[in-house]
Amino acid sequence: MRKIFKKEYAKIAFSSDYIYGLPSAGDHQTFDVMKYKKIRDKLVHEKKINRRKILRPYLCSYDNLRLVHTEKYIKKLQNPDYVSQLLKSDAVNLLYDSILEYFRAVTGGTLLAAAYALKYNIPVFNLGGGFHHAHPDKGEGFCVINDIAISVQKFRLLNRVRKFMIIDLDYHQGNGNLLYFKDDPNVYTFSMHSDTWVEIKCLHNKDILLPKECNDDIYLETLERELTESCLGFTPDIVFYIAGSDPYEKDTLADMKISREGMLKRNLYVYKKVRENRIPLVIVAGGGYGEDSWEVYYDFIKYCLQNKY
Repeated sequence: MRKIFKKEYAKIAFSSDYIYGLPSAGDHQTFDVMKYKKIRDKLVHEKKINRRKILRPYLCSYDNLRLVHTEKYIKKLQNPDYVSQLLKSDAVNLLYDSILEYFRAVTGGTLLAAAYALKYNIPVFNLGGGFHHAHPDKGEGFCVINDIAISVQKFRLLNRVRKFMIIDLDYHQGNGNLLYFKDDPNVYTFSMHSDTWVEIKCLHNKDILLPKECNDDIYLETLERELTESCLGFTPDIVFYIAGSDPYEKDTLADMKISREGMLKRNLYVYKKVRENRIPLVIVAGGGYGEDSWEVYYDFIKYCLQNKY
């Protein structure tokens, strides 16, 4: 039986390197670069967290990047022009160093969250992450580095974890993770989305395509029907949850109609389903665009902190 540390509750990973990483320009102009700082600041102001107890990650090392990404691709990332094309923003050339630091810092946050979740068997939120479109040899969809794939490979290498599960509720299908782990029977990928990027079927994957303009009732009914004990019967040693806020009805790049209350119900359903099975849980932010996007992830974290889940 896994040991539960009753005096520990949910933790948060965040660093100042998360703030200035991505330019709000070009196709990425609806991304609020300050969203994670807004969450941190409001939680501190409301005394839901102590600033000094926030977990502060180091930049992900290049050795850890190599666990997933090819040497050729890592060398490409040294070229600001390539990163500019990848992120569809000319501003990258001016902010190149901070952008790479952003992705390495947030990936370091996912690694730190996983280490802490495994050590204490508690949920840990990373205020960022969920770069689920990134492939070993290329980036896609504003995702440069695949933080979850790196975390899986790192803790597998350390012999800390044998079986992993990725629950992805971002608006977009996590094609990078799906392709990377398609032949890996020890990684179960669950994705519920309204935008399919690749078609793959395997025993350790469940892919659910939702209708456009999906509402609360359809969304939550589908989640409760599909994310069942049969999925968790896979018995993972750790779960990574990509809690994308882009299904939210106010998102500026997506077309679902999920209310703010519906988003909180979704997040708490996943959270409770995993934790009632005493499984270490890492939550990453995933996608979400527009000035209201940060409120969805904030609601989730606040509820878990104040209810000591």
